[in-house]
Amino acid sequence: MIPRMTTIGTLKGYRYNLNRSGFNMSNSMNKVLTGRNFNTYAEDPALATRCFQLRRSYLRTSSQLTVNESVARKYDVAWKASAEISLDIDTVSNDNTFTSLLRGISDSTASGRNALGQSMVAKAKNIAQIMNGRYGENYIFSGADTLNVPFTWETRTNPDYIDPALAAKDPTNPDYAAAFQYLGVGGVPTNNIDEAERVAKINPDADLTQPNGPGNEYYLNVNGEPVEDAADAEIVPNENPAYNENSAYKYLKIDGTGTNDEKRADMTLYYRGVPVDSMDPADQEKLRYFTQDEKKYVDIGLGYKEVDGEVVGSSVSNVALQGIYYLGGYGTTEKEITLTDADGNSRTVKAEVPNNIVSVTYRMGQILQNCDADSGKFASDAERDEFMVLAHQFEDVSSKVKQRYAELDTEASFLHDNVDQLTDTAESLEQQFLALEDADPAAAISEYMFAKYCYDTALKVGNSVLSQSLMDYMNF
Repeated sequence: MIPRMTTIGTLKGYRYNLNRSGFNMSNSMNKVLTGRNFNTYAEDPALATRCFQLRRSYLRTSSQLTVNESVARKYDVAWKASAEISLDIDTVSNDNTFTSLLRGISDSTASGRNALGQSMVAKAKNIAQIMNGRYGENYIFSGADTLNVPFTWETRTNPDYIDPALAAKDPTNPDYAAAFQYLGVGGVPTNNIDEAERVAKINPDADLTQPNGPGNEYYLNVNGEPVEDAADAEIVPNENPAYNENSAYKYLKIDGTGTNDEKRADMTLYYRGVPVDSMDPADQEKLRYFTQDEKKYVDIGLGYKEVDGEVVGSSVSNVALQGIYYLGGYGTTEKEITLTDADGNSRTVKAEVPNNIVSVTYRMGQILQNCDADSGKFASDAERDEFMVLAHQFEDVSSKVKQRYAELDTEASFLHDNVDQLTDTAESLEQQFLALEDADPAAAISEYMFAKYCYDTALKVGNSVLSQSLMDYMNF
């Protein structure tokens, strides 16, 4: 059956075809202007879905790449710091801590032990300062707490110290009597010798149970000779028998004796607020947690995975670098060695020595500083033996430090390799979704030209149809 041709039907068909041609031309023009195959999800749902999946993978990979690059740069800085320390403690290089150690042992350079001691103390403090390095605003070797300095030195204070000014304010204070060296008139305690009551010097060998007994020489004269008559005795300040001599010193030196000079006081190394060489169980537990259990994970594209709410360690990277671990460890160890003298006689000596390279170096420097300034003789045989034990410990700990430096080097190399891999993956994903989204310029222009030709043709046909249809209508 032939459809009936009418003017209205012809106009409807023409308008439909003309609009379709215009729509196609508009889409082709947008493709040329934007350079994209589609601009909305509705234009091509299948292609848009595929592009979305590729872009999501690309964004995840880009994020992992950014994190990985930041971690790699942090490890580079850590590696350089560890390399500097490793070189300074190298047992085969010259002009380093180990060279100073050997010179300290040798009797031929004994006169320079004080200077060597100062150098070793300075090197120990320098190592600690290197470990306090930063990457940006964060400390590198401070574990998960990157905002606070990891290593600090604190002066060794005297636990028996009593502040006389505070004790004097409260006579009921138990430290009141022990804080004053002398007794003034009326038994009032004082540390001013000019305020002390003057008394005859008592003979400590006199029989005090029989005062003024026949032949009892109760006093001592200025020559330290016993005399019977108090008038012949030496007059001295009245000392306070309750006085605690140790309480007068605010600090302690390395040998445990007191001093009020902070520069001569012993120093203690702390890691994140915990004394590194402490054997206190509470301190040991904190340091064990830092070096073994504390983690700070980041996703660098290793296949992040969780099991029962716990992150699988192999699927992430732990960036909590514990400075005390890279210095050899914490606490102390009782080390025993055998020494042989020039005559071939052997003897065994032992000492409690630190497990980290900074404390070992610092302790050796202090011992050398205690040597006689002229002859270089050690302050005591015990300190010489301790120095020899520390020398052996230095070799053991330095070997461990260099081993852990090698671990850091391996990790840094892995991170750089992973950066290259993630970069390649990101570029591949980008090329894939761009190939789907971006239009070929030549093809887009050709498509536009063809659509424009169709549209122009539709207009020309329309002019002919409309003219004839109008004439037909007028004739009718």
